[in-house]
Order: sequence, then C-alpha cells, then structure tokens
Amino acid sequence: MAEDYLVLKGCLRECWLESIIAMQTFLRSLLVLLCCSVGLASQSKPNVVFIIVDDLNDLPFHPEGKPNVATPNIDRLAKRGVRFTNAHTNDPLCAPSRASMNFGLYPQTTSLYWFEDWRDNGIYKESVSLQDNLRAGGYSVYGTGKIYHGNQEGLFDEYGHVGNIGPWPWDGRKETLRGFLPHPYQQFLLEGEDADIDYQWEHVFGPLSAIPDWPADEVNGIPGYKGWMYGGKPWRYVNDQDRDLMADERGAQWSGEIINRDHSKPFALFAGLIRAHTPLYAPQEYFDRFPLDSIELPKVDPNDLDDVADALGNEELYGFRRYKMLARHEDKDLLRKWLQAYMACVSFVDDQVGTILDALDASPVRDNTIVIFTSDHGFHVGEKNFLYKGSLWDPSTRIPLIVAGVSGAPEGAVCDQPVSLVDIYPTFNELCGLAKTPNADGNGYELEGHSIVPFIKDPEDGVWAGPDVVITALPGKDHMLHKIYEGSLYPHFSVRGKRWRYSLASDGGEELYDHDADPLEWRNLANHPEYTSVKADLKEKLVGLRDGEKWQSLDRLNSWQKEGEGASVKRVNGEIRISSRREVSLSSNDSYGDFEFEAELKAPSASAVKIEYRSAGDFVTVPKSLSKEGEYSAFQEGEWNRYRIRVHGYRHQVWINNRVVSDTIIEDESQPGVISIVDPGGGESDVRIRGARVRSL
Repeated sequence: MAEDYLVLKGCLRECWLESIIAMQTFLRSLLVLLCCSVGLASQSKPNVVFIIVDDLNDLPFHPEGKPNVATPNIDRLAKRGVRFTNAHTNDPLCAPSRASMNFGLYPQTTSLYWFEDWRDNGIYKESVSLQDNLRAGGYSVYGTGKIYHGNQEGLFDEYGHVGNIGPWPWDGRKETLRGFLPHPYQQFLLEGEDADIDYQWEHVFGPLSAIPDWPADEVNGIPGYKGWMYGGKPWRYVNDQDRDLMADERGAQWSGEIINRDHSKPFALFAGLIRAHTPLYAPQEYFDRFPLDSIELPKVDPNDLDDVADALGNEELYGFRRYKMLARHEDKDLLRKWLQAYMACVSFVDDQVGTILDALDASPVRDNTIVIFTSDHGFHVGEKNFLYKGSLWDPSTRIPLIVAGVSGAPEGAVCDQPVSLVDIYPTFNELCGLAKTPNADGNGYELEGHSIVPFIKDPEDGVWAGPDVVITALPGKDHMLHKIYEGSLYPHFSVRGKRWRYSLASDGGEELYDHDADPLEWRNLANHPEYTSVKADLKEKLVGLRDGEKWQSLDRLNSWQKEGEGASVKRVNGEIRISSRREVSLSSNDSYGDFEFEAELKAPSASAVKIEYRSAGDFVTVPKSLSKEGEYSAFQEGEWNRYRIRVHGYRHQVWINNRVVSDTIIEDESQPGVISIVDPGGGESDVRIRGARVRSL
C-alpha cells in the first residue's frame, strides 16, 4: 500500500513537472510571438527622410522663363513620387518659416514673424514640436544641419553637423574668427552709396578657388590673413578634389550613415542643407557647369513696380537694395555672375541630395522609407528688380515640394493644389500614425495645417478639409528699415490659389494678380473695377486665415467693469457708447499677461480716449505717449480708428489705423493685468467702441 502510494506520488510529481515545463515552454513561445508582433507592428511604420534646403526657389522644377539648372537627383526623386507645383511658405524668412512648419501653427497665431527665438515665444514653448510628436509615436529622431533657425541642441535624439554657411574669409582679428566677413576681392560692392547696407557678408559670391587674401591694416588693427576659415579653424583648400568638406557634404554623408544603421524601431531623419543660402560659395566645378554667356537673366518689365502696393514696393527694402547694388556696376556684369553663383549652389545641393538618395537606395529600408523634399521659402534672382527672399510675390513664397515613397501613391505625378509648409506636421501625423492633436494636454492649440496625403494618393482629385488658398505673412520690419515696425505685429499678408494671388499690406494697400494671364505678376488688377468680386472673395479668405479662431470677443457690456461715476455707458446698434463729463473707464473682467488687443474707436479728438493696461496694481498706459494729444497723426477725429496693441514681455507696441504709433521697451516685464478704455471726461465727450477682442500669446 505504501509502495503504491509512493509510485502514485512519483507519477503525480512527474506529471506536475511536465505540466510546468510545458506551461513554461508555452509562455516562452507566446512571449516570443508577442515580441515579434510588436516588432512587426513597429517596423510596419514607415521611416521618413525629410530634406529641407535653405533659400531654394523653384528652379529644381525647371519653370518657364527662369534659368535652367540641371538637378538630376531632385528629378529622380520627383519620378518616384508627387511633385507639388503650387507649394508656398507661410513666412518668407528662415526663422518664422521653420518654426511654423515644425509646430504646425501659423505665424499670425504665434506672432513670430521675424527672427525672434522661438524658444521665447509663449505659444511655441508650450506646444509639442513635430520631433517630439514623432518620439511619442515610437520613432527615433535624428537631425543634421539647419532644421530650426538657430541652435539645434536638444531637439533630436542625435544631431550630426552644424549647418555652417561658411567657409569664411578672415582678416586675422580674434573677434572675426568665426566668420561673417565679406570676401576681400568684392569689397568694392560695399563702398559709396552701398556702404550702409546690412549683412555685408551675404552679398558676396564666387568659387572656393578664389582663396581670400585679406590685407593687413595696422591703422585699424587688422593683422590680415590668407585662406579660408570654418568654425574658428583653418579650412584647407588645395583644389576641388583636395579640400575639406563643406557643411552640406558632411551632413549628407552623416545622413547616409544614419539610414544604413541597424534600427530597432522606425526613424525620422531631418537633413537640413544650408545652400543656396548666401554667401554663394561653391566649388569651381559647379560654376563651370554654367558658362556666363549661356545664362539669361530673368525677364523684367520696366514698368512693373509702377502699380504695386506702396508698402510692398518701397525701393528702400533690402531685396531692392541688393539688386541695385549689383546692377549699378554695369561694366562688371555682376547680376549674371551672381546668378551663376546661385545656380552653382543649386547644382551643388542637388549633388548632396544625390548622396542621401544613393545611401537610401543601397539600404535595406529603401522600400519602407518616405522621402520629403522642400525648402523654407523661395528667393528672387532678379524678378521684379528684387534679389532676396522677403516678398509676397511668387519667387519668394513658392517652394519646391516632393513626397515620394508613400505606399499606394502614384509615381512621377504632379499636383497643383495650393499647399504650404504648415501642412507638413499633419502630413507626418497621418503617414506615421502619430497623435493628431499633440497639444491637447498642453496649451490646447490645434494644428492649423491639413494633411496633404489625399493629394499624395490622388494628385488630381484628392479631397481634403483644407482651404483652397494658402496664406503667407510678411513682417513690415525689414533689414534696411530698422525703425519701421509696421508688420512686426500686424504684417502684410497674401493668399495664393490656383489662379489668383491677392495681397493686403498693413497700410491697406492691395495687389491682385491673375496667374493664368500674368504668371510673372507684372499687372496689379486690385484697382480694376471688373475684378471687384474676385478681390472681395479673396480678401474674405485672407482675413479668415489671418485672424484665426483664438480671439475672445469683448464687444458686449458684460465683458467690462465700469469705474467712475456719473457716466452713461450703454450698448447701441452693436457699439459700446460712453458719455461722461468726468473720467470713467471700462476695465476687462479678465486679466491678461502677454496679449494682443484690437478694437475700433471713435472719439471727437485724440485726447478723448486712452487705452491703458493695469499691471501689478498700477495703471500703465500702453504706451504712455498715447495720453498726449497730437503725438500720433494716424488718429482721425470723429472717424472710426482701428487700434491694435501688443504686450509681450518687455515690449509694448501700438498701431492706429495699421500704422505704428509706439514701439517701446519698458524696464520691467509685464505682469498679468486688465485692459482699460478710458474716457478722461472734461467737456463734451462721446466715445464709441466696436469690434473689441483680445487673445493671449
């Protein structure tokens, strides 16, 4: 009996052990299966290689009427995907364009229009960047070169090479060791009437074989130096085949290395190529591709600028100054030589694109990698007597955009739907399966672009939720007009559709161009009565995209608190009316920190109304000079006057009727406070207010 029990016990123990082993084997198999499934799910997401070129216009698309630059590598990418021929920037300057693209928010939403640091912007610093959204979606994120304007530190999991626009000439002084000097051989450009032109280093151009030899100048403490410098160190150049690499060459090679790594999860690689940013230096071989006698300058109309809006056609603007700086040296054919240099840089950057594409074609991820190619804005090469970015005409706003490698998309296709850089972020989200509302748990801002995937899949008949025009903002501030700030807050705007371009300057000036009949934008139709309805429709679309949905209305009495006795304050026919013989003020119920405020006000005189900002317990007039009658000629007595006020940090700005009347820096940073509209009283007074609204920055 005991023996039978022991035998039975042994059998049970053996069965139990076998069951445990079987269970362990099953669990191990299940774990392996789950891991494989997760890995497969992860790898099913596409990799993305995003290439953005600086200051590159539409030359790679070989448009009619412009110089022909062979770009075989960009061409081969276009043959693999969809070419967007009506793509535009949302601000034709590097810093605001790139910030807007990487955060998916319009410049007019964030109020970053100029070269301010996006890290200091109240909206951007509380928003989720495209790179962070990719990381949250399971991606490794790499970057090299210029993706944002300024320091790229901390923006990527791994960062390659700085997008230096050198190499540079050097004059031997310690303070100029890191560059930003013009070429000594072209100092004649910066003499006479152009001695005051800004950013003198970016007007020069030429092959690397023109090694700079800066002469010594003991009187001015210049030791002199012969050779190129890069990053504070000598940059070696013997000839085109025996030299140090340029920044774009380093970045392209590093990009190839990243592509060919063994990746455990999908990756997104951002490659920023710095050329064709000025100064236009490139190896001699690229200049040799474009003999001077073969280059035709862009067509210009001698009467082209006669009918443009005054604010947009001011010939003191930087782009016009740069053009005239070269044109006045008629004996040297400098415009053609400058254009040769720009073409050489486009050809150079095309070769760097080829380096990246070659690495991708040789990699195991070729068939699961999307490639997006674009630029931050366009660049005039002489059209409209302009030589720069920073305009609201097509040469400046239009950018190349190619998307290739999307599963199920046609190859070699063309789409003429107006799209813009603000659409890049939502497109990434759809292609990569990312969160579509990345700011939902933060500042709540929704992305303002729209995914262009419908057009990638169906270039001719794609259906999307986006507008049928794209909007571009241009700050009124300019390199050559430092004291003119119309536009830093309330800039000029333009919308571009398939046929029409309509522009509205900050002073009310308008432009309208019919691209079917006038692709070079030579004839402004804004003042032609037969186009009144076209202009009105486009203006309505522009205002809608410009103003957005983040404004809070203050046009009702219950938005304000009255302070002061003996005053009549009522709302009549949509207006708030104040009548008083003593001082009375309406203060907003809510307080604001950094904000923008606008309203229309009518008063018998400029001194009959003040707008104040009560911060930290005290009234601070914005600005104080507004309390002084006659200090701003923009005010029209007895008429409706449009006020726009911006308080951001230490800076207070005020516009009346779209003209700046004050731009001041205060000693202490603004604290949250209320907005007050003050009727000083004292005599006949009748102040009317309508359309008051505010938005936080």
